[in-house]
Amino acid sequence: MAAANLSAALRAPAHPLAKAGYGKRHAPDQAPPRADDFAGLEPREAAIAAYIDRLPEGAAIGYKVLAEELPDYGQQACRSALDRLTRAGHLRRIRVQVTLSDGQVRWVTRTYFSRTARDADWWAAHVRFVRGMDAPGQPPAPVAAETVEEPEPEPGVRAPRSEAYDVLAGLGRREPRLQLSEGDCVELEHLVGEWLARGAGREQITRALTSGLPESVHSAGPLLRKRLETKMPPTPAPRPEKDHPSEQIVGMVMMCLFCDEDETTTTLDHGVCLDCKEAIARDEAMGLTGEVPDTFLARPRAEVDVAARMAELRSATVRPVLPAPRSRR
Repeated sequence: MAAANLSAALRAPAHPLAKAGYGKRHAPDQAPPRADDFAGLEPREAAIAAYIDRLPEGAAIGYKVLAEELPDYGQQACRSALDRLTRAGHLRRIRVQVTLSDGQVRWVTRTYFSRTARDADWWAAHVRFVRGMDAPGQPPAPVAAETVEEPEPEPGVRAPRSEAYDVLAGLGRREPRLQLSEGDCVELEHLVGEWLARGAGREQITRALTSGLPESVHSAGPLLRKRLETKMPPTPAPRPEKDHPSEQIVGMVMMCLFCDEDETTTTLDHGVCLDCKEAIARDEAMGLTGEVPDTFLARPRAEVDVAARMAELRSATVRPVLPAPRSRR
């Protein structure tokens, strides 16, 4: 994987949130995070997938937002990359029908992301499982409801730090040997997020990271990464999704990742309608889906030291770089 493309994945997730109740959702039953999660993808898609993976639930991950946050790519490039991620089984956009505590019924739009690639049958089964009452393969019965579409975030509005980041940032107050830099918190944030997604509470995570420490901790970051990976709690048994006690999901329907058409009105091919696929194919044929030229960048593209970047990645995965053996004479 090209090191230049990894830089996007390593950037801190100062990223816009979607409107409350919308945006990114973690798909259930994912494997624990690994350094080679997206090694089978092309460099651009791998970098964008790793970036999305680290974002908290509720983050806005439409192609327009990603193009603004990842300035090396334009909107067409991000749209093409998301199309390839859906074909690879990492993304699906789903319209969810919810009943609120006040009796209102409405549709909201959520984009489910799976670190573990899933085939089309798995995604279809996930929709049927949450939909529950409906027969397999059938859309939910229509209900008179207020339709609320996900708005684009206001330019310049940034998401607050995630709960996972706050847990890591607070470790130093609990245990002085675990003082972390901002970079350390960002690098470990996705692992703590996975603990939270599996039902672990803040206090449980803090105890797991602070108990039984050696007398001297020379490098808190790698130590905590090892603990987060080896002590990762098991994935809980799947249960019907419920984002909030005042919200009950009563129906789900798969929809195109890029437009408002759903499976009840059009044919979807791996989560994308045929019209959008044709538009993306035209962009690719015209050469519009590559990196943004240097002359159009909002700021100069950073020069990347490939050797230093790869050493950083090896260090982040706690795989020490051993010195080359000396030749024997």
